[in-house]
Amino acid sequence: MKKSSRSVCSICAIAVALGACLSSQAYAMDYSSLEALFGEPVTTNATGTPQRASEVAANMDIITADQIRQSGSRSIPEIIGQYVPGVDVLRTSSGDYDVGVRGFQQVFQARLLVLVDGRQVFIDDYSRTAWNNIPVNIDDVRQIEVVKGPASALFGSNAASGVINIITYSPVNDQNDVASVSMGTQNMLDGDATVTKNGSWGGTKFSAGGYNADEFGTARAGTDSPLVYHPDRRYVANSSVFQLTPDLTANGEFTYADSKQNTAISAFNAVGAEQTKTYSLRGGLGWQTNLGLITSDTYLNHTYDTIMTTLSPTIPFGMTTSLIVSNLSDQFKVGASNTFRAGLEYRHKDFRLTEAQTMPGDPAYSEDGYAASGTWLWQIADNLSWTNSLRADHQDMQQTGTLPVASLYTNSDYSHAINTWSANSALNYKLTDKDTIHASYGRGVQMPSLLQSSTDFYTTNPGYPLSYEGNPDLKPTITQSYELGYDRKIAPIYSTAKIATFYELTQDVASFVNNGMTTINGIPAFLMKAENLGNSTAYGGELELLGNHAGFRWDASYSFARVTDKPTVLANQDYQGSSPEHHFRLNGGYTYQQWEFDANGQVVSSTAMLRDTTGAGGVATPLSGYMTAGARIGYNINDKLTVAVSGTNLNRQYVHTSPYPEIERQAFVTLTGKF
Repeated sequence: MKKSSRSVCSICAIAVALGACLSSQAYAMDYSSLEALFGEPVTTNATGTPQRASEVAANMDIITADQIRQSGSRSIPEIIGQYVPGVDVLRTSSGDYDVGVRGFQQVFQARLLVLVDGRQVFIDDYSRTAWNNIPVNIDDVRQIEVVKGPASALFGSNAASGVINIITYSPVNDQNDVASVSMGTQNMLDGDATVTKNGSWGGTKFSAGGYNADEFGTARAGTDSPLVYHPDRRYVANSSVFQLTPDLTANGEFTYADSKQNTAISAFNAVGAEQTKTYSLRGGLGWQTNLGLITSDTYLNHTYDTIMTTLSPTIPFGMTTSLIVSNLSDQFKVGASNTFRAGLEYRHKDFRLTEAQTMPGDPAYSEDGYAASGTWLWQIADNLSWTNSLRADHQDMQQTGTLPVASLYTNSDYSHAINTWSANSALNYKLTDKDTIHASYGRGVQMPSLLQSSTDFYTTNPGYPLSYEGNPDLKPTITQSYELGYDRKIAPIYSTAKIATFYELTQDVASFVNNGMTTINGIPAFLMKAENLGNSTAYGGELELLGNHAGFRWDASYSFARVTDKPTVLANQDYQGSSPEHHFRLNGGYTYQQWEFDANGQVVSSTAMLRDTTGAGGVATPLSGYMTAGARIGYNINDKLTVAVSGTNLNRQYVHTSPYPEIERQAFVTLTGKF
């Protein structure tokens, strides 16, 4: 009876907190109050309802602000790779990263949806994330939520193998005034600042910053761009929430970022010098009514990207991509045990090539997408919950520009539609106060990238002319996953043990494929055409032990993922060789008075990723396994000022983590002030 009473009280507390944070501040959730109430991180992003991290309806790891600080890193991908089992981080240059989930590690990762406060920062041109360009102050990140497994019904299309949602501090419920400066190896200079102002009227928050550094000096392949950028970034961001009435709030957001990095490009299988400029505008309303919490959210993302490769050594290959997303949702309760969320979404994408070496023509493309979704959270009993989500997508596509005369297709060929659906179902059963079982199924959707589904362009570089043909007949890639997990609190050692096993089937993998030689206006050229290659399967799991006591903290984990590709997938993508099957992580730390001491290490097994170093096509490049180590020592000078010394790859000066240039050891000192 005592256990039942505690669970009922917990449910009631969530309901009270939900009403308090949503009725007065709409969707500006008060994370601090809920975390203080439950003693662990809280999220709303899986279902729209506040849930403890231990009870969320997805395999979600939450990296807290304390862990972000203790990591000693200023890079979000590095932080994720340090803490989350089942995730592999591919670093191809000083400023370029890709993040793979459960064995699908590739450059220009298309299977992972990345969000900042729910806004997509994933770019639809190649289907990828430009991590160096994300306009976020690392000291303003409250938590990083990492979902492993398909989650398209919960988060939207392209969440085919997972989701990363970067949650920043609220301009309404948090007073986060912080500034930092870092200096280190590779001539790195980094500075960021965030200022917040809030009151009964609402709140507003400004962030700005940037960094400069030198590129790693390690050897590059002959097919890599002869132009090497010094990586840098400049950004500014503002988010505001206005309390219009006790039950109605409005929010607005603006971001701008300009970055340079040397990027590994999947279509060319080489490293190119890339400059990315993005801006976004966002606005929405939250209204607490008798029919539930009704929210609207609309944003515009605009990206202009130029890449210099050996295929166009003097004139950059450029792309302009615009995305408009508009959501309308209603979240309501039926009785005490059922919470529903119904949503409608509209998406519009515009894409244009601006490369001057394109043969006569003006390839441009647009898409209109419509989606309807629903989520049902059923609290069957005080220790048993079941979450079900379903989403239906309809996408209309058309070529709006003028195709080159040698195109395989006409404009009318590109006018077509895709209809697909996604689903998530998760059952959480709390056996005892110490033991919880999770079972889930996910069906995720990865839509073809704008380049794959639309583009028709030619590069006329002497010696290596190329014809890239989009394919209007491409099918979306579908990933289905089955997962079983078990968590147990081990009080005698102040720890929690977690184990999860999974099986995934990925169907209709899409990629550009070398179709041999063709002739373009009398010029022989290699024909690269987008095609559905076939299927891949994966199975594996993660094992983790984490805890803290008396100033000590620890997190040890092991992850295993084995991928099997069909022959056409193996020849063109090689998922089964590109990711390590075995990955060990160890994080440990100790806080003593004003000092923080943290260390981390990783052991990664061998890989054989495809890499084109001769211009003749991708070849699997075997690499031995490796070990890396990092550390941070922090000292709180006073309540407001902290100085820290951090380093990565401390055990060796160079480490060959991929077929791309080796990664160098890095070290830096950071001074952080809170005001």
